Amino acid sequence: MQETYRIIGVESSPYTVKVRAVMRFRRLPHVWLSRMPQYFEETEHVRPLLMPVVQFPDGTYRADTTPIILDLERLHPNSRSIVPTDLAAAFLSLLIEDMADEWLSKCLFHNRFSKSENRSFAPAWVMDDAYPGLSRERLEELTAKFLERQTNRMPLFGCIPENAELFETFYRETLAALESMAATDRFLFGTRPSLADFGLYGQLTTLAADPTSMAVMRRTAPRTEHWVRRLDDGSGIDGDWNETGASAVVVEFIAMAGRYYLPFLEANANAVAERDESFRVELAGQSYTQPAGRYQSKCLDFLRAQFARLDASERGRINGLLDETGCLEVLEAS
Repeated sequence: MQETYRIIGVESSPYTVKVRAVMRFRRLPHVWLSRMPQYFEETEHVRPLLMPVVQFPDGTYRADTTPIILDLERLHPNSRSIVPTDLAAAFLSLLIEDMADEWLSKCLFHNRFSKSENRSFAPAWVMDDAYPGLSRERLEELTAKFLERQTNRMPLFGCIPENAELFETFYRETLAALESMAATDRFLFGTRPSLADFGLYGQLTTLAADPTSMAVMRRTAPRTEHWVRRLDDGSGIDGDWNETGASAVVVEFIAMAGRYYLPFLEANANAVAERDESFRVELAGQSYTQPAGRYQSKCLDFLRAQFARLDASERGRINGLLDETGCLEVLEAS
C-alpha cells in the first residue's frame, strides 16, 4: 500500500488549494499533480467528480473537500488535528467552513465571471493551469469556451446583477472581520488553524489572485492578504486551541451566518421540499433569489445533524450565541 496521498487538481481551484494547505499543515505525505489531460481517464469514475480528486493510500479516489478533510481526521487523529477538541467549538468551526465553501464561493464566482478585468485574467489562468504547454491560439480557444460555459452557469449560483451588491457586501464584511485578527498572528479558534480557517483560506487565496478582488483586499485588508498567504504552508505553525470561549472574530462570522448563510440554506431547502424551481429570501435586509439546489439542501441537513449530536452541556456553551445571531432557530428546525 502506498503511504502518500495524491492530490489531483489545479492551483486556480479554491477547493484544491484548501486540501493541499490542510495536508501541508498536518504534515501528511502527499504529491501535488496538476490536473492535466493524462489524469482525466484516471479520475473519470469518481462521483461526484469535483475538484480536487484525492487518491488515498488505500488506492481509493475521493472528492468533495469537507468529507475528504474529515476522513483525514479519522485516519490521522493524533497528527496536528484541525478540529477543535471542544465539540461546541468544533461545530462553530464546521459552520464557518461550510459558509465559506457554499456562500463565500458565490462571491468568488460573481467576482471572477461578472467583471471584465477578471474575465480576461481568471479563465486563462484556469485553462493554462489545467492544460499547460498549449499554443497561444489553442489556449485562447479553450479559454473562450470555458468562459462561455461559466457565464452560462452564473444564474445557477445566484450570480445575477440583482444579487451583486449582496455578494460585494459579504466579501467586504469577511475582510473586515479577519483584518484585526490577522494582525495578531492568530486564527479563529486559537493559535493554530482550524477547519474554518482553511475554508476561508481556500476562497480568499483565489480572491487574492483575481485582479478586482485582490485590489479590494489590498486596499481595505492588507494584513488579511498576508495571513492568507502564510496559511498556504502552515507546516511550521504550532499552537493551541482557545480555552476562553468564542473569539470576537468567531462571533462576527456566526452573526454573518445568521444574516446570510443559514436563512439562504433554509429558504433553499424549503424550495427543494416544495419542488419549486427557484426561491426568493431576504438576507441582511436585501432581497436574494436563485434556483433551488439539492446540494445546498444536503448541506443544511448535515449541519443540523452535527448540531443534534452535541449533548446538553456542549449546546449550552454556544446556544446563547446561536440564539442571539438567529442561527439557533434554523439549526433546531427539522
